[in-house]
Amino acid sequence: MSGDVSEARIGPYAPGDEHEIVRVFNKVFAQNRTIEQWNWEYAQNPAGLHVQLAKLPEGQVLSQFGGVPRVMRVRGSTACFGEIVDSMTDPDFRHGLKKPGLFASTCYEFVERFGRPDGEVIMYGLPNPPAFRVGRALLGYVHLYDVQLMSAAAVVEPLHAGCSTAREYPPDWSAFEERVATQHEVMTRHDASYMTWRYLQRPDARYVLFFLRDEQGVLFAHAVLRHAWLGQPTTAIAELLVDRDHPRAMEAATLVRTAAALAGSERVQAFVRPDSQEWIGLASVGWQPEPSQFRFVARSYDAERIAIDWLRDAWSVSLGDFDIV
Repeated sequence: MSGDVSEARIGPYAPGDEHEIVRVFNKVFAQNRTIEQWNWEYAQNPAGLHVQLAKLPEGQVLSQFGGVPRVMRVRGSTACFGEIVDSMTDPDFRHGLKKPGLFASTCYEFVERFGRPDGEVIMYGLPNPPAFRVGRALLGYVHLYDVQLMSAAAVVEPLHAGCSTAREYPPDWSAFEERVATQHEVMTRHDASYMTWRYLQRPDARYVLFFLRDEQGVLFAHAVLRHAWLGQPTTAIAELLVDRDHPRAMEAATLVRTAAALAGSERVQAFVRPDSQEWIGLASVGWQPEPSQFRFVARSYDAERIAIDWLRDAWSVSLGDFDIV
C-alpha cells in the first residue's frame, strides 16, 4: 500500500479503521496483534475509545496516537486519565516530511481533542527512553519516578479459611470497592464493569482472581495475578485491593506469595507507590524494592485541580493501570 502523504488528513477513529491500525501496528512493532485484541483494548473499553489517526482518502492509516482511558477516583470525585500507548507512524512515511511530521501532527490533534479537564485530565505512561524524549517534547511529560517493583520469593505459607477464586465479581463487590477507594486519594475506579473488561474479557491473557473473606463472610482483600509474566518464572500482581482497616489485611501478602509458589513461580512482584502505606506494609514482611526498566511519567491538563507534584505522592498505582501486564 502506498499513497501521496500530502493527501493525508488527521481525524478520529471511524468504524473499520481497526484493520488498518492493526496492520500498521504489526508492521511497526513486529508483533501479531489481532482484531480481537484491538477491539478488546479500544472498542470495548467501558471508559471510551480515544484514538486519533492520519489517513489517506482511501483509508490507509499512516499514523496513530492513542490512549487507553480509565475512570479515576480523585479525592472523592471522578476524572478520566489516559494511558498513552500504541502511538506510531508507518515507517514508509517517516522521512522526507515537512515539520511538524505526521506523528507530531497526529499527537497535537489528539491532545487538542482529549487533553483538557473534561477529557483526559491526566495523560500518563511508562515510555522507553526514545518515547520519553518524544513525549517530553510533544506532550510535556513530567518524570514522576523510576519504577521499583516490590518483590518477594514465592513460598507456600499457611492461609486462614476464606480464600476463594472466581471468574466473576460478587454482589458485594461494589461495597468493598467503595470501602477501599475511601482509603486512597487517587485510584482507578475498580467497579465491576472495569474489572470484568480488564481481567475477564481480555482475549490474549489469563488472570487468576482471588477473594479473601473473614469469618463473617466480609470481603476484605482481592488479588488479580498473572503467572509467567514476561515469560519469566514470575507472578505479577495486577491488582491487590485491600481494606486497610481490616485486622486480617496483611494476609493478602501471604496469599499472593502462596498462589505464586503453587503456580510454579519463583517470585512475585507488584507496583505500589513508593513510601505508601502498602509499600511500608510489604517491606515490613520482607518484600524488597527491585529496579525495573520502567519510568513513570504524566502530564496534567488541569494543574490547579491535579498538580503533578501532588499527584506523584497521592496516586495509588498498580501494574493493572498499564498495558505491561
